[in-house]
Amino acid sequence: MQPELHTHSDLYSKSFPNFNRPKVIGYIGLENLMYARNIGNKNVHFDLNLHLDKAKRKPTNLDVKLNDLLQFLLEHERRLNFSLERNLSNARIFCYRGLMTCVACTPYENKDPWKIAVILFKGNIFLCARDTEEKIYQKCHMTEQDKKFTSWGYKFEQYMLSESPDAEPVPDVPVDETKEFSLVFTTNLNQHTIVYGAEMDGIRCDKAPVTTVPTGENPDRIVQYLSDKEFVELKTNRHIQFAKQETNFRRFKTKKWWCQSFLADIDTIVCGFRDDNGIVEELKVYPIRELAKISERFWKPNVCFNFLDTFFTYVKRCLARKIKHKYGENALKNVHSLPMTSLLLEWRPGMPVQVSECYDHESDPILFKDFLENYGKSYEIPS
Repeated sequence: MQPELHTHSDLYSKSFPNFNRPKVIGYIGLENLMYARNIGNKNVHFDLNLHLDKAKRKPTNLDVKLNDLLQFLLEHERRLNFSLERNLSNARIFCYRGLMTCVACTPYENKDPWKIAVILFKGNIFLCARDTEEKIYQKCHMTEQDKKFTSWGYKFEQYMLSESPDAEPVPDVPVDETKEFSLVFTTNLNQHTIVYGAEMDGIRCDKAPVTTVPTGENPDRIVQYLSDKEFVELKTNRHIQFAKQETNFRRFKTKKWWCQSFLADIDTIVCGFRDDNGIVEELKVYPIRELAKISERFWKPNVCFNFLDTFFTYVKRCLARKIKHKYGENALKNVHSLPMTSLLLEWRPGMPVQVSECYDHESDPILFKDFLENYGKSYEIPS
């Protein structure tokens, strides 16, 4: 039986763990890169319902797997030149930023459970969020108002972002919500090396002149361009009128916003405060340091990242127990040659994290066939 992982915030109140500044190593959807010029605290009038009926919406029942990240790894394997790790303790972790944000917020979460598939393949650990029963129910029972709230967020981005640094936004057209631009980062959290994709809103270009991305150049030149730029995160929120709304904003929203931004090396969040009819009337700029400061009564960054670090350690320990039981102690020093090994981690508020060894990759494949057959062929096996 695998050990449990407890999540109470008091267990993770030590000093902030060692976390390297995230390094950009790639990009996904470069044609969708956008720019933000009008950053500042100001009054505006953005109608988020404009052309809402003609928007190209993202499917509400979308099953988010690792496909985009896996395709990136396949296409850029030789350029990235990752070493093949024999030891489980050094295994590289691949996932999306959303998963890390969800895990990091767990010590303060009191409503939404989560479920995460863990796959060990060729010495790498792949983590992928799976839908809980509650999430499936929510997707199947989304109201028109729920869908409208989601679309309002995309429309706000259209009011704020443009296709080039010297152009103005063009909100008077329907939104295509399926367009995404993502950066791929790598970093170290204590002893863990993580590679993750993060959807980005736009490059900030109000401080200094910014040139357009050098399309057609080799990937290293484009990565250098993207690494030198400051990105901004865009959010919407209902006007805060009452003390309870302010408390909820500081207790819940700021925590998630801070984790998302910190993991993507973003310093600035712009929030559009709207009324119940979808009219944004005020823009407010939040440096992420301020978010943590105004919310320190409710959550602490060190607790979030200490738990994230402990979670990654727990994943490796659970894999180690399964590998030792199935293949013996020596297999832990040759994990690159093991057959695919999988686990399922589940958590519900008020409970410790539970682990199951019965995750079935065949019925719910996280790694697609082409990736399984072709990834890792360029690895150099360490001596």
